[in-house]
Formats: sequence, C-alpha cells, structure tokens
Amino acid sequence: MSVNPFVILGIPQSATQDEIRSAYETKKAYYQEHIFDDGEAGAEAAHNLQLVETAYQQAMEFVQAQASVSGQGNSAFEQVKEYLKNKEPDAAQKALDEITYRGAEWHYFQSIIFYEKNWLSDSKKQLEMCVELDPGNEKYTRALENVKKKIDGSRPFQGSEQSGTDGGTAQKRKATNRTYSQDQSVGQDAGDACCNACSTLICADCCCECCGFDLIPCC
Repeated sequence: MSVNPFVILGIPQSATQDEIRSAYETKKAYYQEHIFDDGEAGAEAAHNLQLVETAYQQAMEFVQAQASVSGQGNSAFEQVKEYLKNKEPDAAQKALDEITYRGAEWHYFQSIIFYEKNWLSDSKKQLEMCVELDPGNEKYTRALENVKKKIDGSRPFQGSEQSGTDGGTAQKRKATNRTYSQDQSVGQDAGDACCNACSTLICADCCCECCGFDLIPCC
C-alpha cells in the first residue's frame, strides 16, 4: 500500500524543501538513537528509519516536480493540464509519465486521462488510490463519487448529437465502461468519446473546477 511521504514526515503537503529537510533530519536523528535498542524497539526504529529515508526522497521529488518550470512558466502538472485542455490525452500521458513522484495528485491526473479515453473502470481505480493516499481531500472524493455514478449509469450522458454522413437523424452517443485492456485500438470513435466526455458533469468537476482551467466555457 502506498503511503503519503508527507504523513510519514509529519508535515503538510504544502511544505517547502527546507521544511521537508528539517522534518527529515529530526526524525532521522530520533530513530538513529533507537536502532540499537533491544528487541522489537530496535527493529521498529530501523524500519521507521528506512521509511523516513524513502519519504524524504519522495517528498523532495514531489516539490521539485511542482516547481519544475517550463518556458511558459508552467509546473509539471500544469503542462499535463494544458494538454488535457487542448484534448491531447496521449501528450498528457507522456508528460505525466515523466513525473517521478507519484502521489495522490499524480493518480488524480491519471484518472482524468483514463476518463478522457473512456476507460471508466481504470479511472475509478486511480481515484480510489487518490482517496486512499489523501482521504480528507474533497476534490478526490467528489470525483470518485461522480465516476461511480457514471459507471452505474445513474447519470445520463449529455454529449452532443452526431449526424450520420447520409444526413439521417442525429443520435446521442453514450459513454461505455471501457478499460485499457478492452480498448486495444483507439480510433475515431474513441477520439469522439474524449471530446463528448468533456460535456458531462463529471468531466466538468474533474477537468474544470478541480484542475483550474475551463474546458466548458459556458460552465
């Protein structure tokens, strides 16, 4: 099970690099004093020391990823957002894969990419990981509940109507609960589904309110 490194260090996720380093040094010094204690106490101290070392590396990587600025002044996650805004899920995936630390926010963006590809089950699994890593985050909880509703079919699909090439009656497309393994080839239909998905309330919640940009100008 993944553990939030900031929780291990006892600091908020908004902590600076100096705060991370200070918390790490304090906990490291404490556990180093107890690794030679007798019995379970020494073994537990050694185990916790290893957790602290790993947490320190992950927390620093996370902060560095957040502060990694491109020529446009965007952080690593901001670049992923920009690709999603431009309806480029493959480019967003590539940018996301380059982020080393994969905490709750990383899984959140992965869930959005999966949703854009209409892989609802995979999107749900990623959001479940978000909630597990950061259970108090309302954004993750709300997004998970919305995806569950979409999968259960309790929310009508509000995609735009598509007309046939012969000028026939337009039909509304419906979202399907596909997964990565089921969708071996992503053709034009998947591309249309990605565009239509942005018209749903869940995508408005996930991609607009929570990501900080406006994919649906009228909302």
